Amino acid sequence: MTSIGVLDVLTLVALLVVLPVFSIVQIRYLRDVVIRPMPVYASSAVTLVILGGGCLAVGARHGGPEALGIVALPEATTAAWTAGLTVGGLAVLLAFRVVAPLVGATEAPLLRMLLPRTARERAAFTGLSITAGAGEELAYRGYTISMLAPLLGPFWAAALSSAVFGVLHVYQGTWGIARTAVLGGLLAWGFLASGSLWPPMLAHAALDVLAGTVLADRLMVPAGANGVPTDERTDAWRSDLHGRPEGE
Repeated sequence: MTSIGVLDVLTLVALLVVLPVFSIVQIRYLRDVVIRPMPVYASSAVTLVILGGGCLAVGARHGGPEALGIVALPEATTAAWTAGLTVGGLAVLLAFRVVAPLVGATEAPLLRMLLPRTARERAAFTGLSITAGAGEELAYRGYTISMLAPLLGPFWAAALSSAVFGVLHVYQGTWGIARTAVLGGLLAWGFLASGSLWPPMLAHAALDVLAGTVLADRLMVPAGANGVPTDERTDAWRSDLHGRPEGE
């Protein structure tokens, strides 16, 4: 991509300004609201489909899906890049988990509320993870980086998209924003280095599934760490919803 039209400007403004601002404003109204995961999973999946599909439709005007990095690689190459990015992403999550006690970081209660606990929730979360892998990568790696790289250079395009990507996850708190921004940077590097969006999309989905349904308790900062008490509201809500306290 070498030119930006009015539609591209509007799309970039939506991705880089409107959505982050909306995410920040929205969080103020969610702090004292009881959040039930299943409706959130469903509405988030619909939003991600619209987001990814819209960016694909707008970006494909410049040269088809290939303009957004939808480029097929040899299967072995795709598998190697996907595995490497997934392992790298898990290493990032583990590093943030290890450093958290040293800096007094804690997890946002809202993030704990949204973790799947039942088999039904885990199945729905897996579907949401796949949707997020496609939708968010199309929007913030495939489209945003491809549009901004000719103007800012690949490094700054990747840095800006990763920073905004982190802000979009404001519901995870300050620590979660930083963690997600670093993960976004890793996926952006994978996109630029591999020349294809497929490895970041697949790795993104795999990381969400693993971090949300398998390794959440090992990768998140434990409740009560750093002298911070367990969030009683979250625990009580989870106990009431599922008949057991969080973590059992």
